[in-house]
Amino acid sequence: MKKKTKWKIAALSVLVIGVSASGWAYWSLDPSRHFENQDIPVLAQPQTAEAAAPVQEPPKPDMKSFNILILGVDSRSGEPSRTDVMMAVHVVPTERKVNILSLPRDTRVPVKGVGLTKLNHAHIVGESKGGNQQGTLVATQTVSDFLGVPINYYAKTNFEGFKRIVDKVGGVDLTLEKDLHLKWQKTTIPKGQQHFDGDTALKVVRERYGAEGGEFGRQEEQSQVLRSIAIELLKPDKIPQLATLLPSLRKDILDTNFSDSDLISLAWLFKGVGNDNFRYTQLPGHSGREEDPLVGSNLYYWIPDSESVKKIKEDLF
Repeated sequence: MKKKTKWKIAALSVLVIGVSASGWAYWSLDPSRHFENQDIPVLAQPQTAEAAAPVQEPPKPDMKSFNILILGVDSRSGEPSRTDVMMAVHVVPTERKVNILSLPRDTRVPVKGVGLTKLNHAHIVGESKGGNQQGTLVATQTVSDFLGVPINYYAKTNFEGFKRIVDKVGGVDLTLEKDLHLKWQKTTIPKGQQHFDGDTALKVVRERYGAEGGEFGRQEEQSQVLRSIAIELLKPDKIPQLATLLPSLRKDILDTNFSDSDLISLAWLFKGVGNDNFRYTQLPGHSGREEDPLVGSNLYYWIPDSESVKKIKEDLF
């Protein structure tokens, strides 16, 4: 009888510890609390005269917000790395607000020491001077200068890493509004709800010509895939695997200053954000051709509309 009582006490102790641990994890990792207790880093501040701080309402005293730069790098062996995907993300954890601004890789922006060139050249400029980390820093500073906002966090992955991330979360669900023609694969993905593995998801986010709206259609699909990954990570059957998934996910993310607990909290936030609190915007502007000082030839550019960009900064950041 005593033996049975001891087992009951032991089982009850384990249950209490488990419940307490779950409660602590919920309390500490909930996005509305987690980032409030962090010292938010500042990786880049606007350094150009043109990049004046955006006009916005004063933040609440107890509210922290931060900006993330997401970089998808087109890295090939022996070649400099261009940023094929760039997104600036503004997050207000206490209000569960996420604003995403897609930055076309061909955007004409000033890069320090070069002049007006393509946004995706910024990483090459830095990498040529100091390797991968310097590439990140120059790209981060360039976006900070262009938008006139600080950049607090970054996450950078290459295409092989992206494929592995998607496969590790079991693929992603994506709704296509229209048929998507993959020009280079000479195939068509029908409209509607689709489930993609890593290889197919990569083809979708890289497709520029078959997507409805071309480059801008591709940017919207990229933001949908990003949110889908977060949702997959936090499905009930995935949560117990998160602790073991994180080390391998970090191998697939080339570079990030997020901690493991930051990443879990951020994924939690993305999953919990509804359509009313999730805003996606593309960079206004027009197509044009200009002489590029880096390559010394006439190139295609996306030339941003400065007044519209200022308005976006005020609304989103």
